[in-house]
Amino acid sequence: MKFRTLAAGLGISATALFAIPGSGATASLQTSTATVQSGPNQVANRYLKQKPVWKQCGDPEFRTFCAKITAPRDWSNQYSGHDIELAVSKVTPVGNTKPTRVVFGNPGGPGGPGLGMAPYLASQPGIGKNHLFVGFDPRGTGDSSNVSCDGAPGFTMDARDRDSANLDLIAEAADMAKPYCERQSRGLLPYVNTVQTVQDIDLIRHLLGYDKIDWVGYSGGTWLGAYYQTYFPNHVGRFVLDSNTDFTRPWSDTFLAQPQAFERRFREDFAPWAAKYDDQLHLGWSPRLVIRTYERLRRELKRKPAVEEFLDGSVRISYDQNALDNLVSSDMYTKADFQSLALDLAFLRELSAAQAAGGPKAAQRKVDALPLARQHQLVQRATRSTVGLPPIARAFADDADDATFTAVTCNDTPWPQGRDYGDQLAARFGPKYPLLGWGMNENPCLYWDRPALDLRTPTGKGLPTTLMVQSQHDPATSISLATSAHQRYAGSRLLTITGEGDHGIYGGVNKCADKIINTFLTTGVAPAEDLSCKGEGIPAPAMGESESEPLDDAPLRRITGFTKAVSGYLH
Repeated sequence: MKFRTLAAGLGISATALFAIPGSGATASLQTSTATVQSGPNQVANRYLKQKPVWKQCGDPEFRTFCAKITAPRDWSNQYSGHDIELAVSKVTPVGNTKPTRVVFGNPGGPGGPGLGMAPYLASQPGIGKNHLFVGFDPRGTGDSSNVSCDGAPGFTMDARDRDSANLDLIAEAADMAKPYCERQSRGLLPYVNTVQTVQDIDLIRHLLGYDKIDWVGYSGGTWLGAYYQTYFPNHVGRFVLDSNTDFTRPWSDTFLAQPQAFERRFREDFAPWAAKYDDQLHLGWSPRLVIRTYERLRRELKRKPAVEEFLDGSVRISYDQNALDNLVSSDMYTKADFQSLALDLAFLRELSAAQAAGGPKAAQRKVDALPLARQHQLVQRATRSTVGLPPIARAFADDADDATFTAVTCNDTPWPQGRDYGDQLAARFGPKYPLLGWGMNENPCLYWDRPALDLRTPTGKGLPTTLMVQSQHDPATSISLATSAHQRYAGSRLLTITGEGDHGIYGGVNKCADKIINTFLTTGVAPAEDLSCKGEGIPAPAMGESESEPLDDAPLRRITGFTKAVSGYLH
């Protein structure tokens, strides 16, 4: 997920986050007169007695079976006749027909489809053979009942442009999101929130026949996991929260931390790495020169975007300043993308220079001269979604995923309301953190009339030990969020990966962390105190044939691959 948490990193108090910067005034918070049940609720028998029909989904090698179950649209009104469907996946360990434990997985988002979590967790060598592995698509997304914001305007303006007319356009686009989402979601939108989703999870638990669940939640899945613990403490087993939101605070705290965290990742991790290998990457021999290369290219692409045809004209891609910003920010999630980003920056610099010198035809000749494999890679990367919590201002693209993301983050907890707050926040953060800071006003939640939903604040009291895992330079969920939540979450242990910035750790990023997590999941033995593991470093560029091969080493990207492989079999 990408949101920004500047609260801890900048020394801003939670109260100050709701003050309009520099004005001495306080932004108004959302209010609503509608009543929405905070749950949990006693479950009607017709939901408890259903028997899921499991069908093989994906290739047999995945050993994955999927089913749809029925849940009420609104758990506080189960007899209204408005039901939704939830897609669930499971993998049984080889030779174990009835595992004694069950582990649920969630890839975050919020809004990320999660059917691939079952085969992904089953593929981890260290969990053991005693777990049933379960994934699910949360309400709103994937093969479950969807919400949509189709037609809602995206933020195509330059966030750095402070002209009043441009700020008007940004405000109008943000304000128009809710009406489009409501119109396209056929009544489901108010009920796509965390308190409804945790009750969906508990229904799945009941139907699978387990008293307690274990949990591996990434990114937005840390928020969902902490709230499940809060609402269903008697059914909590071993919970791993990886790449943490501050689930003890409103969503706004998590997202206000992102500008600083993304800027840190770009300037302190990527730029020094690229400078170290300047003889191969040619972006600048110092971190400052690498940043300057990006800024110069951004100015050129704003002045004259490059619009090129790829793959014999079958795909057209437009590179402007926003496309460049999205490319850079999306490649901060995992060091596996650093080489691809460096190569793409060098290519775009050449493309822009060719266009400036010889016009559009000269730029197109640059593209046509690329091998088809390289063109495939550029197309794939230009259309690829991020692998975790995205910035709040992302345009609606993968619609159900994005619409669920917007619904959950805007519905769950209050946001400061109004254009003045957003514009002044952008003006404050933009000069310090230009990669994302200027876009802080591109936020539908600042205009969102949310339901009267009052989530219970997670405290961790009375729960088994929760294992929190966090990399030191995570761009999407800043380490300041993990430390903040950890301080307020009773019984939690924090495992910090130093010298590391990947978003999503468990599953191959760090051998030390994987060993600790696997021990916890298989034996229940948690660390007696907070621990740290040393990061394994950013690999040197592997120039040659591998340049054209897409990288999928990040755990969250592998989960996405599994999800694509097992989705769509229940229609």
